Amino acid sequence: MRRSLGSIEVDWGHLLLLLFIGGWIVTYLIDTRATSLSINNLLLVQPTAVIGLILCLVVLPQCFRQTSPARAAVSPEELEAERRRELGELGKIALLAAAFGAFVTSLETVGFDVACWLFTAIGLYICGERRLWLIALFTTIFTVLLIYGYRAMIPFPFPLSVL
Repeated sequence: MRRSLGSIEVDWGHLLLLLFIGGWIVTYLIDTRATSLSINNLLLVQPTAVIGLILCLVVLPQCFRQTSPARAAVSPEELEAERRRELGELGKIALLAAAFGAFVTSLETVGFDVACWLFTAIGLYICGERRLWLIALFTTIFTVLLIYGYRAMIPFPFPLSVL
């Protein structure tokens, strides 16, 4: 959803999402620092929060664009086509959210490895990748690296089916 503001076009949806993410990072950091200022408590949280806020600031300028004179002379058919594309993108977002919900609810029943593999494969397909061999290869490599990396960092036993 984009609204024109003079000669600058503001992408309000992305701006609000970015502000929400930045606000959540700041809230989490403040809560963590209020709990304890020990190194053990802040070792991962504080640097990650700072990196997250820097990334928000890097992305922020992309929410604002100069309006070109050619954009002002867009035909109604082109506007309708753009609206349909935006609805298609919202549909993809809804499908990804549903796939993530299925991922979270299936972690314990099918195992973390299988659920991660399926979610990644479905996500790639929803986002437009149609080469099944590439989906299978990338998803397998990503899942193996994720499982073994997670296992090396966190000694918590989580349910696995294959790995």
